[in-house]
Amino acid sequence: MKPEHKINLTEYLRKLDEGKLNGVEKEALREYIASTYRDRELDELMARHWENLQVSASEADTPYFKKLKNNIWLKILSGQAGKTRSIGWKDYLVRIAAVLFIPLLLSSVYLFYRLHQQSDAGSELVMQQVFASPGSRVHFTLPDQSEVWLNSGSTLEYPVNFGKQGRRTVKLSGQGYFNVTPDKDCPFRVETVGDMDVEVLGTSFDVACYTDDHHLSFTLEQGAIALQDKQGKEIARLAPGQQARFEKDTQKLLIEKVDTRLTTSWKDGRLVFKDTPLAEVTKQLERSYNCEIHVAPELLRSDILYTASIQDETLGEVLKMIEISTSVKTEIKNREVNIRN
Repeated sequence: MKPEHKINLTEYLRKLDEGKLNGVEKEALREYIASTYRDRELDELMARHWENLQVSASEADTPYFKKLKNNIWLKILSGQAGKTRSIGWKDYLVRIAAVLFIPLLLSSVYLFYRLHQQSDAGSELVMQQVFASPGSRVHFTLPDQSEVWLNSGSTLEYPVNFGKQGRRTVKLSGQGYFNVTPDKDCPFRVETVGDMDVEVLGTSFDVACYTDDHHLSFTLEQGAIALQDKQGKEIARLAPGQQARFEKDTQKLLIEKVDTRLTTSWKDGRLVFKDTPLAEVTKQLERSYNCEIHVAPELLRSDILYTASIQDETLGEVLKMIEISTSVKTEIKNREVNIRN
């Protein structure tokens, strides 16, 4: 049975993502989703999201977006690990709604591919975009079978004719881990929002280029990568286990041997800190938990270092761990955290 009262789905999802949805509204949203179990109604539900993302009706009816819809539902159902018995779609949706699957779909995952047009010397270049919403991670495969993991708040763009012009070029904003399929005849290039890009043939590496960070970092696990400027001039080459850190303000590049787990563990759902300054810890927590953390100025100037491995802990549990190990005080309200002496 359908809900008696229609809800403003776009508005409800916006409020949910901002943490402003009250209990009554959450219940209404659960009931609404639990009732939209027929495929036609699921199509209408997805169409609302596509309309909000400015995707045309013709694009939404393509096999690509039909596959997207299936992938999203598979992403939801993957949370039901270990439950393999066959049940109906409606039962699935009711069960998922009961544990608030909507935040998983739209606030935690929010995985979408958006087609948009870009002008390129008078010609039209069609790009595909993958976005990991704040507090989420996304794992997907490029057309050449290269794997990509995107960290919270990150975006990757690549052309629909990816790899067909003798080049494999992607554009990254945020943080991504790449496991690139080797192809010496078709180089792989990661263009960043910063002053450096990465050229590679086949390798596993991490690139962090958040616009609000003061640096870019490139961490190599396997293979070899070359760092280049925007004109394609090679600046440096990295060997496995090395990290290059480029300071945006000073334009200085530092290359050193590192424990790559500290940089790449996020793709496996873990945060690993080893003698990490409090400012860097809070920055990573903000992205992983989609929250805002305010640290007292005197603590940012202090020499507080933090060592821990975090995987399944809630934000509250992590803050308690920080309190115990550093003697600071923390308080949390909604999505805002204050850390003080």
